Amino acid sequence: MKKQFLLIAGAALILASCGGEEKKEDAGQTQAQIDSAVNAQVAEREAEMARKNDSTLKAVEAAKAAADSAAAAAEAAAKKGGTKKSTKSTKSEPPVSPAPPPPPANPKDSRFSNGGEKKADETNTNKKGDRFGK
Repeated sequence: MKKQFLLIAGAALILASCGGEEKKEDAGQTQAQIDSAVNAQVAEREAEMARKNDSTLKAVEAAKAAADSAAAAAEAAAKKGGTKKSTKSTKSEPPVSPAPPPPPANPKDSRFSNGGEKKADETNTNKKGDRFGK
């Protein structure tokens, strides 16, 4: 009886261990679906950033073109003999600031008043000789 009981318990254990398996094909399909959704979102955001960059570049180019045309109109007016500036300029020119004041004089310049020659103090000329006995 003990042998039969062991055989039945072993068979039940083997059948119980094999019965809980699930197919893993669904997980692969789910990962593919996730990848495609992520790729779609990435493509959408890249397209949005490209649109923003394009609009910014177009605005900068338009501003440069307007500035160039205003400068060309001012040059043409100056060549005709008139000194009028164009009033259609989109940018206002900054006010011209006065020239900065000259820097303060260097107090050490007085030492070199003889064309670059240094003034020597007569009392300090022989200090080295005094120290070394010459």
